[in-house]
Amino acid sequence: MDPKAPSESFTEMTELVLPQHTNAVGSAFGGVIMSWIDICSAIAATRHCGRVAVTARVDALEFKAPIHVGDIVRLTARLNAAFTSSMEIGVRVEREHARTGARSLCADARATFVNLGEDGKPCPVPPLLAENDEDRRLAAEAAERRGQRRSRD
Repeated sequence: MDPKAPSESFTEMTELVLPQHTNAVGSAFGGVIMSWIDICSAIAATRHCGRVAVTARVDALEFKAPIHVGDIVRLTARLNAAFTSSMEIGVRVEREHARTGARSLCADARATFVNLGEDGKPCPVPPLLAENDEDRRLAAEAAERRGQRRSRD
């Protein structure tokens, strides 16, 4: 398999927070944001491996600021690392001010996806081609996290 750069699977989604997405205080349900994170990262994983990939784990999901009815939400996902049959994907969730276009970080997460073959079992993913220092840093950090998880499990 030929290596693929993170830019080849980069994914951007835009959502509008509607009343059905909110709780009693008018901010977005965490579960709705989590669903959007899962979809955005699944698209990035599928773009990287060219087949169905499924969520194995979501790490470090942190809500930093509320998102309210009427807010525009921008989600971005990029591969941090590719392993044997799994991939770590970083996701950012930003609120966009409708009039100014200014964005602020509201949540971020890391998700691990597993590439599935025709038989429904894990299969190899293409290597990740690090094109710059940030790509190499993110891949090294992901490998370190993976090693720590494996030593705990």
